[in-house]
Amino acid sequence: MSAKPNHSGIFAEVIRKTALLVLANQYLVVSFVFCAVWGASITHLPAQPGSLSDVVATRQLARAEAHLRAFRNDSAIVVSGSLLKALKAAGRLHSPLGIQVRLVEASALERDEQNDQALQKLLRVEQESRPNGLAETHARACLAIALLYEKIGRQENSRHHLERAKADIDRYGLATVYPYYAVRRSSWERLFGTEEAALHYAYDALNTAQRHRLLLEEAISRMLLNMLLPKSAVDERMHHSRLAARLYQQLGDHTGRSYMLSAVASLYFQQNDFRWAMVYNDSTIAAASRAIAEGHEQHAAIAGYYRFRGRIYKQLGQLDSALANIERGYRMELALREKDANEKVIEIDARYQSKYRQTQLEEQQLALRLKNNQLVFSAIILFLVLLLACGLYIGYHKQRRAKQLLIKQNTTIQHQAHRLESLDAAKTRFFANISHELRTPLSLIVGPVNSLLKENQLSDKQTLLLKSVSHSARQLELMVKDILDLRKLEVGKMPLNEEPTALKSFFELHLSQFESLAHWKKIQYGYTIQIDPERVADLDREKCRQVLYNLLSNAFKFTPVAGSVDVAVAIQHGQLSLRVADTGPGIHPDDLPQVFDRFFQTSQKKRSLAGGTGIGLSICHEYTKLLNGDVRAESTLGEGSVFSASWPIRVLDTENPTVSPLPAPERADLDRVSIPVAQLPFENGGSKSSATTRPTILVVEDNAGLGSYIQLLLADSYRVITAENGKEALQQIASAKPSIDLVLSDLMMPVMDGYTLLENLKSGDATRHIPVVMLTARAEPGDRLQALRIGVDDYLTKPFDEEELLGRIANLLRNQTVRRQEALIESLETTTRQTLSATDQKWLETFEAYIQANLASDILTIPALSETFAMSESTLLRQLKRLTGLTPVQYLQEVRLNRARLLLETDPRLPISIVASQVGYQDARSFARSFKNRFGRVPSAMLEA
Repeated sequence: MSAKPNHSGIFAEVIRKTALLVLANQYLVVSFVFCAVWGASITHLPAQPGSLSDVVATRQLARAEAHLRAFRNDSAIVVSGSLLKALKAAGRLHSPLGIQVRLVEASALERDEQNDQALQKLLRVEQESRPNGLAETHARACLAIALLYEKIGRQENSRHHLERAKADIDRYGLATVYPYYAVRRSSWERLFGTEEAALHYAYDALNTAQRHRLLLEEAISRMLLNMLLPKSAVDERMHHSRLAARLYQQLGDHTGRSYMLSAVASLYFQQNDFRWAMVYNDSTIAAASRAIAEGHEQHAAIAGYYRFRGRIYKQLGQLDSALANIERGYRMELALREKDANEKVIEIDARYQSKYRQTQLEEQQLALRLKNNQLVFSAIILFLVLLLACGLYIGYHKQRRAKQLLIKQNTTIQHQAHRLESLDAAKTRFFANISHELRTPLSLIVGPVNSLLKENQLSDKQTLLLKSVSHSARQLELMVKDILDLRKLEVGKMPLNEEPTALKSFFELHLSQFESLAHWKKIQYGYTIQIDPERVADLDREKCRQVLYNLLSNAFKFTPVAGSVDVAVAIQHGQLSLRVADTGPGIHPDDLPQVFDRFFQTSQKKRSLAGGTGIGLSICHEYTKLLNGDVRAESTLGEGSVFSASWPIRVLDTENPTVSPLPAPERADLDRVSIPVAQLPFENGGSKSSATTRPTILVVEDNAGLGSYIQLLLADSYRVITAENGKEALQQIASAKPSIDLVLSDLMMPVMDGYTLLENLKSGDATRHIPVVMLTARAEPGDRLQALRIGVDDYLTKPFDEEELLGRIANLLRNQTVRRQEALIESLETTTRQTLSATDQKWLETFEAYIQANLASDILTIPALSETFAMSESTLLRQLKRLTGLTPVQYLQEVRLNRARLLLETDPRLPISIVASQVGYQDARSFARSFKNRFGRVPSAMLEA
């Protein structure tokens, strides 16, 4: 007799082995936690269908909505799902309350990226809400559907549902729903429409949300404004981001708060304020961590926050911390991917368990009728186990690939860091090699020039030109020496050459050399040496002299006329201290920590271009460090700067120390501060008798040697006056008699640069006619294009050819003379021309009033105007041509564009598309082209101004 098969024993063994396989994976424990949470949550609902009251259901609905607002999507899905089960059991699933609960559940599913399921539920809610009189629910369902279609790129479907929501809002007066509609419309316009329309709806959403005190809609609108505003509007984007973070905090939405704090950190990073970027990055990570702790486990952005933190550390020079945070970010991203894989495994396991229970039930039912189905059942179990094993293998494989990718990226980062260091060293070696090579051609310039000067057989002009060549060659030689000194300091081969020195005599000798420069630049200059005349100390004279000259050169360069420069030298507590104070424009707080960096130039947009190499202050810093001291800078923007250098000094106590005599300062030392080599033998380009017949040219140049050279070139043909910067040039133009005929200006100057001077000249009615020639060393196409946009008449780069300069100046002056004669003739003809009759004047006023009143309509066509004013088209053309000099088409375009310019100047926040429609343009692009052709810039430039 055969044994009866023990189905229960086989089934138990399969379950035991499957459970061991599942529990072997440490990540699958999450499935048991999820089941426990789900089981606990449904206990809040009544067990019996008949016991579900409106109060309990409304309370559960409010609880689900609160979870949804706080971005706790899983909790919202569980609560709303449990409530729907209870409503279905009570037969109230399609009641108004049931429809509202289904809307909340579908919105939570959309938030949880379960888009297919969410769309199906939302479409059913949309169909059922309208017949039940739920206008607000129908509008919100349409907006949610529009969002889903927007996410998957179905533009027309999204727009259709937006329009249906707008129709509900207008028809039923749903004022509290409109802010969220404006949010969704702004998002749609950002992806598929125009930036102007998106910005308009974002502002509209913000205003209406504030009016109805809808914190969530206000927060989302400010988030959109941060994304839509141009990158240059840093302050406004910062304002909206901070307020949005505060609103999300009030709402308890720590996910949204983390997004906006991250935006603030990025804006500070964009401004190179890395310390504040780090502070807000800390707050961002804290908010994201709290969001995760409260249920938003899929907050994938936190991995990016750590990688961004690594970028901040990299900018701060902390490469170890940068690498650690980047690795942490990638590890968190990898963990999230693993979690997604595990959730898929959990889903497979859940399906398996469901299928298993179903199979068990079927087996018990069929066991009464069939007893030979063991093979089929075993095959099903084996298939499910294999499926589970495949899921585990896929998750492991993805984890391994992610780790390999992370290792590869770390290796790439380290390789790039080593390459940057190598490039920096190569750049320094290149400058040093070039500097060495420059000494040979410099010797071939200085030697022959000095030989010619010693012959004393040259004219005065030739002598001045050769002295200018010698002066410039010595300046170039000093730059070469500075670069070589920086190289020696970098490799540690700069020696100290200390020798006994009478300190007071040393400083008096060198400080007095700047008195002539102060007199020439009209600057009050004074120095105080608080050192005993008999005090002798060991001093490296060359390095001390270079520190002193560089600090004074910097002070004189930026101090304006009538300003002051004060120097104080003293010995305090065994330290030699130098203090140089000036009354220049000061240093911007963002630039102050970098003023001693090598080759540093300010990046402030509102600061004038002062030129320079960025080497002098760097040498001061390196020399004082070599002398075991330091150099500091203090500055108040708009008031001046103070540079202080100090280092330890050994005072000699012997009564008669051996002191070597002080050498006289070389001329090359003074060349560093651009003292002019010679003055012209005449004042302002000629005698008084010739000044009235010659054109007057204003030369604006801060380099004294180059200014003298240009003055020498122009003096034979023109009356020449000079200015050191743009501000002084404007004063010269205002007071010059006779008036200035042409301005020849440099671009990089202190106080006011060439761009600002050009803008002032071309924007003033009294100076717009003066030709302006830019003579600059900046040869980049961007610099030339910027000057041409402002309105420069000619642009020459240094070095320049003498004949070319004289030829261009002569052409500009000749053209100016011709234009003046034509303007004079035209003015004479205008005065003799008969004025308009009273009839013509009245007709023209009536015509213009009609045009202005119907500017936005489409009836302003030539045939329609002819019919309105009872004349033929040809008669209308002759009438307008006679009275205004314009054809009807030209007249209409002129009125439209001037009206548009007035609107833009009156309300800068008005969108371009709305302005175009108000002046009769159907296409905003066509309007922008016409506007640019008429006024020289696009309408958006008017808004930025």
